Amino acid sequence: MEQEPPVQRFHLSSNFNKVFGLVVAVGLVLGLGTGYVLASKNNGGGIVSPVDLTNSQPKSAAQDNRTFRDFAEGKITKKPAPKNPNDYSAEGTHLLIREKGVPVALTSSVVDLAEYEGKTVKVFGETQKAIKEGWLMDIGKVEVLQ
Repeated sequence: MEQEPPVQRFHLSSNFNKVFGLVVAVGLVLGLGTGYVLASKNNGGGIVSPVDLTNSQPKSAAQDNRTFRDFAEGKITKKPAPKNPNDYSAEGTHLLIREKGVPVALTSSVVDLAEYEGKTVKVFGETQKAIKEGWLMDIGKVEVLQ
């Protein structure tokens, strides 16, 4: 008695091959067409070339007015040390004393604020969420006034 092989060949009809080839070809053409249309549009919805990115980016943090869009003017002073030495919730390293406004607590990881102590300045940065202070700002750019 002869046994049948456990695996049998599966025969595809020629119509299936034709339909499959047509679907692949149409998908390829539509994909290439969509890519071309998106690449040719350069209005925010398309692909931006690397040349456009390098020309539109600021060369340093001090020139970045889009990131540092908040600003305030006043005199920078060193923030006094907390009365309780165990108080770790101090916000900011410096204060910006303004003539007609609440003082601004300042912090910065890109600008050395100690260089501007005692000077009247215009600071640019990002307002941060504060727990104790009325206004906390992360500074990215400082302009000396006078």
